[in-house]
Amino acid sequence: MNKILGIGSRINHSEFGKGVVTNVTSTMYWVTFIENGLETIEVDSDFEVLDAVEDEVDTVSFYEIENSLRDLLKKWSDVSEIVPIADKWRGGTLILRPNDSNLSDKEIP
Repeated sequence: MNKILGIGSRINHSEFGKGVVTNVTSTMYWVTFIENGLETIEVDSDFEVLDAVEDEVDTVSFYEIENSLRDLLKKWSDVSEIVPIADKWRGGTLILRPNDSNLSDKEIP
């Protein structure tokens, strides 16, 4: 894997021409090209580096962190699990019986 370029690096892309890197993630560059405007290109795509700037930013975006956290919570959170009720309980009633004998039972269909 090549070293990731920093924001401000200048490149020459075979399809889009000359441009400047304006945003970086671990997989993509956002590059503003002189004649083609803003384009996203993959980090490992083929281009010529005209002026490399040292990468000083964390290359993991907030979006990637948010998606990873959401996936972990979905996988490991017991709140999101759906458990079907057994057929033997369908149509039955739930009886709530208090410990105090002066109170009456309650039935929930």
